[in-house]
Amino acid sequence: MHEISFRSVSPRDMDSLEKWYSMTDELGYATGFKSLEEERERIMSHPMISMMIILGDDQAVGFICCELRILDERKVVWIHIIIVDPVFQNRGIGTWAVRRLLNNFESRGASVAMASVSEENKCGLRFWESLGFERFPTMEKALNNSGTSGVAIMKRNLT
Repeated sequence: MHEISFRSVSPRDMDSLEKWYSMTDELGYATGFKSLEEERERIMSHPMISMMIILGDDQAVGFICCELRILDERKVVWIHIIIVDPVFQNRGIGTWAVRRLLNNFESRGASVAMASVSEENKCGLRFWESLGFERFPTMEKALNNSGTSGVAIMKRNLT
């Protein structure tokens, strides 16, 4: 496999992002079934950290968006979006990207990582579980009580 890396999102990536956000049948769970127009400002502004996942010299094969939050006096990495182009799925690219991201944030003092997944997204749940994440029922219950249902909150302690 070619080298995998991250790089900042640039204007030339908008076509790839538009394509992925329009693939609701294949990537709807990853994008929250929202259009790029709906999400562009949020994912491209501080405190979000948005990066393209690159294969080889500069082939964009995915996208990851996260932020560092403080929760109960702990640094928490919240992974909002991870997309791997369906053509490149099942090659370990998403796993590599999340592991690299977690290692980076752990070295900067983060002690917990979290992600939200639709309870209907069985493939997504298995993906996060394969990376050592577990369901976080306390947070799920709090979300449910505030009117958000059908969301699995996945949590992994980094330290």
